[in-house]
Amino acid sequence: MYRFILLLCFIFPMESVFGQMVTIRGQAIDYAGKELTFFTYPEPVSHQPMQLAKTKIGMEGSFLVSFHLDHTLEIYTDLEKYRGSLVVEPGALYQISLPAYSPRTRQEAASPYFEPQLYWLGIMGAKPSDLNFLVRAFLTDYNMELSLHTMDLYQRKSVDSLKMIIQRLEKLYPTGKDPYFNTLKTYCYGEIEYAVMQPDEERTAKKYFATKEVFLPHPAYQHLFNILFTDYLTYQSQDIRKKGFITPAVQGNFDKWVNQLINQGFNRETAELLAVKSFYDGYFSNKFNKETMLKGLKEAIANCSYESLKIALPGIVSKITSLQEGSTAPALLLRYQKVGITPLRANGKFLYLAFFRSDSKEGRAELDTLVSMDKKLKTILTVVPVSLDKNFQDAVQLWKEKKYPWELAGAADIDKALSAYRIKVVPTFYLISPDQKLLLSPALSPTHDFEALFLKIYRENHFMQQRK
Repeated sequence: MYRFILLLCFIFPMESVFGQMVTIRGQAIDYAGKELTFFTYPEPVSHQPMQLAKTKIGMEGSFLVSFHLDHTLEIYTDLEKYRGSLVVEPGALYQISLPAYSPRTRQEAASPYFEPQLYWLGIMGAKPSDLNFLVRAFLTDYNMELSLHTMDLYQRKSVDSLKMIIQRLEKLYPTGKDPYFNTLKTYCYGEIEYAVMQPDEERTAKKYFATKEVFLPHPAYQHLFNILFTDYLTYQSQDIRKKGFITPAVQGNFDKWVNQLINQGFNRETAELLAVKSFYDGYFSNKFNKETMLKGLKEAIANCSYESLKIALPGIVSKITSLQEGSTAPALLLRYQKVGITPLRANGKFLYLAFFRSDSKEGRAELDTLVSMDKKLKTILTVVPVSLDKNFQDAVQLWKEKKYPWELAGAADIDKALSAYRIKVVPTFYLISPDQKLLLSPALSPTHDFEALFLKIYRENHFMQQRK
């Protein structure tokens, strides 16, 4: 079993018995004073990033960070326009170089669709036998083969071209003793085999997943798994002959759905992963009852026997339940200039949470509009602007210039705030009830009629309180 002890190490970092220490260090003067966060994607279902370690780069440009690991893993770090990538092995030390600092443009920072460009981090002093060089050389040649034979593979469905590509790559990169690299090759080959063999999805699924070991955090495994099994339940429901087969899934019965998949030839670990994927995608598909799909996921938390998946399941469920209107607002630590760090609390009043960044033109315009709205509603609504500026002094300067009436607060941990409230663009707003529940998630902005909607909500809430 591919035990994902890394997640345990993240939760209990002092338990050094789980794996060996990985250390990453380097020198990057143009990143001086900035934070460097390393993360990975532990599972393919919700594909949420999981933070491994974070450090602040010194003013002289040096950085050093360590974390525990029990197996080889690809990790990432976001560097504005780039997403740095590195394959790390337990017990290893890496001295890396970062790309020249290149900040996102204002338009890129404001776009929810912006994706950083993947960048292979430089490794200083590494031996030619380092796994990173092998992985990168293989992927370069693999992508070159795909580029040269796109028509043969994806349109002509040429089995001869498929075999030729695999033979050529195998000659250059024969199967060795490294399980990470072998898995990479296997699932890259599986992807092009699937392209040629379509629409025979079951053949590829059986060959690469049904009876195979689950490599939960491996990016190549995750990629092919999602190609084959995204919206699996929806696909199966379109075949009238599969009505009985999917009944347990439609009913949200985790155990019976897993048994159905096992009867189809899947081993238990793969069946449990596929069952979780089915419920998760089913929840967002609008084709199945959301409460039933959520029921299946909650049963999975209780009954899943695949340990690595069981550990990841609360986070998968949280991706659905957190930020739902009516749910408790995520915890948020705020750093105030005068009182220091305090948790966000409604304290019996409605809260209008406004996440902003000083370099956002739209954010400044919304804050300006918010001033006049606040004057009218301050007896029933507390406005809480939260700076997401990496340099908090930028927000301090904005407050001095604009003389805003609110006490300035910054997110004590920007990465956690961005993750907890799933902030893709700024400004972003939320309305929180007096009992700390999310009423509007997200909320309208001040310039888009938030005031009228809030007054309607307030009157309805006030009426209900009087009836009680």
